[in-house]
Amino acid sequence: MITIDSTNILDNKSQLTAPKTGDKFQLDINLNNGQRFYNVSVGRKWVYFRPLFTIGVIKKSIKEGKKILNAKYWRAAQTDAFYNNCIEPNRRKSLPKRWMAQY
Repeated sequence: MITIDSTNILDNKSQLTAPKTGDKFQLDINLNNGQRFYNVSVGRKWVYFRPLFTIGVIKKSIKEGKKILNAKYWRAAQTDAFYNNCIEPNRRKSLPKRWMAQY
């Protein structure tokens, strides 16, 4: 099982932007219960988020689950692009227009 956290989130684009039925991985994400590691399993109709260290399950529809995972990836990509383009070497005021093409 793949563990996805803030250090390797950009390496797992296919898992987060287009999850397939039967995919299982661990993800560090902030849902209803706060920032935790969740065992994520993608089914045919539902995406299940099971907390790693507590009891319970958060069940989202496949459409809403894919939306959450996609937003998690693109927010991390936007943060990385901001640090690469606007902080250290270049000192831009905003991101370039086509920053998404790099990710």
